[in-house]
Amino acid sequence: MAVQQSVVPEIGRSRRRTNSSVVLERRAPALPPLRPALEGLFVLVSEPVLKLETSPDAHLTLREISTLLGDVLDLLEEDQTILQAADELYEAAFAFQDARERRSTCVNITTRIVATRTEALHAALAGFRASLWAARPNARGRVRQLVW
Repeated sequence: MAVQQSVVPEIGRSRRRTNSSVVLERRAPALPPLRPALEGLFVLVSEPVLKLETSPDAHLTLREISTLLGDVLDLLEEDQTILQAADELYEAAFAFQDARERRSTCVNITTRIVATRTEALHAALAGFRASLWAARPNARGRVRQLVW
């Protein structure tokens, strides 16, 4: 049986904590840095997304992702690209969490399916980061002095 190699380089399974942007860079193509305010908003969302893989309480982490995505979107002008990327990120996080949760009770959910959903989660996170390039602060964002 042939094993399909991932396009994304594999990361060692060490337990030490790493910066979320470093982990993301290892799993996704390197993107140019965002402006500082946008990078801060992205890191706010990316930390719980990356934590979802190892979180013992995935339901709370998924709720945190949903809340933070809403908070970030509330500070930005409405842009369909950003909205779509945020939706895809949440859907990927939900699909990953669902597969991981049901893996012990459903014989159809294999390790390969969970790995595929993990890759989809990281791709959606990279897509969300890329969509933030078009972001502009709305009135609420300007009141909070988000300047870039």
